[in-house]
Amino acid sequence: MRVRFVMAAAIGLAFCVSSALALELDAAAEAKRLEAGLARLCGVWDWTVHSHALNHREGKSKIVLPSSQAAGVEGPSPNEIRIYGDAVYFRWDFPGGYQEDSLLLNDNRRLEGTFRATNGNVGAVTGKRIAGCQQGGVAPKP
Repeated sequence: MRVRFVMAAAIGLAFCVSSALALELDAAAEAKRLEAGLARLCGVWDWTVHSHALNHREGKSKIVLPSSQAAGVEGPSPNEIRIYGDAVYFRWDFPGGYQEDSLLLNDNRRLEGTFRATNGNVGAVTGKRIAGCQQGGVAPKP
């Protein structure tokens, strides 16, 4: 009985160690993944935010991804971007709060998902690319 317990504990420990090793990220691979994701997002987007908490009001704007400097044009950009395949996370920091967007990238032309903000607002977010990035600036997509 004691041997079984020791064996079970050793196997459990082996699974924990192998899982912990799997979570370690290769910094070079992570940087390459992020660079590829940012290239897919780069451009100017028509942005619609639909708030469920504010009587279903919608706000429309144009945003620049991943940043104004990278796209070569002026406009608002998120403070933080994380990309995992087609899943995209944005964080926008404002005086007194923040907004977090969880989105899916479809065909490299549409972003759709939800947001939540520090003030309790929640709702839907959609984006449609109206211009993509090229070397030396932004050019409209055909």
